[in-house]
Amino acid sequence: MILGDNLRQLCRDTQSISEMCRTIGVNRTQFNRYLSGTAFPRPDVLFRICRHFEVDANILLHPLADPVASQPILPPSTGRLVIDTQRPFDHYLLPDGVYCYWRKSFRQPERAYLGMSLIYSKGGEKLWKGYDIHDVAIRTGTKRHARSTCYDGKLIQQFDGFALMSRTPHNDQMNVTYFEYGLDAMPDYYSGISFVTRRRLSEANRLTAIVMQRLPDKCSAWLAAARTSGTLAMETLPTHIHAALDRVPDRL
Repeated sequence: MILGDNLRQLCRDTQSISEMCRTIGVNRTQFNRYLSGTAFPRPDVLFRICRHFEVDANILLHPLADPVASQPILPPSTGRLVIDTQRPFDHYLLPDGVYCYWRKSFRQPERAYLGMSLIYSKGGEKLWKGYDIHDVAIRTGTKRHARSTCYDGKLIQQFDGFALMSRTPHNDQMNVTYFEYGLDAMPDYYSGISFVTRRRLSEANRLTAIVMQRLPDKCSAWLAAARTSGTLAMETLPTHIHAALDRVPDRL
């Protein structure tokens, strides 16, 4: 019932539920089932609902905060002042949507890693939610139940690209990533470098090249990428991805 309660709260100021359903692209009868808690939306429908209301998929699990509750107005912290920028983000250069990314594994530099991310706009900020799938599966013999980590970040536009600062909510380790626009004249790709903030380890790397691709707005494309997420042999990567990842030497 959490989803239904959250949807009713989000729809409080909606003048026409039918018009909203047409805008989102969902059947009104099916939407009523979401409100009553008798059905849950498919991933592609959930994505469109979240994009319309500018929320994330946590509406499935956690109640929304009361928007009318009074919140204390606090001055921004020094850290926030450091990473904030007054420059508005040119969204056409990095459209909201689902992306996949390749990088060399930090702990296994001889292998590559494929992950998924959601880039979205909220409150005038460009935000990132990434998902890592680890090799250790909860159920032996299947990746379907592999362990996953979700981490959040903020994107900051620069003159010739954009920076990303991200971290998991459960530790202080951060990733600092820089992307430049395009890869070998392919506009749906972004290439750059990624650095993890941790002490130097003899068996692991802290810096790697990274390539990100914007996926088509189709659930089939998202599922195809998600099913191959995790660590991969370098020789299985597309030629242009393999070449881009080899541009940064190992173990810096």
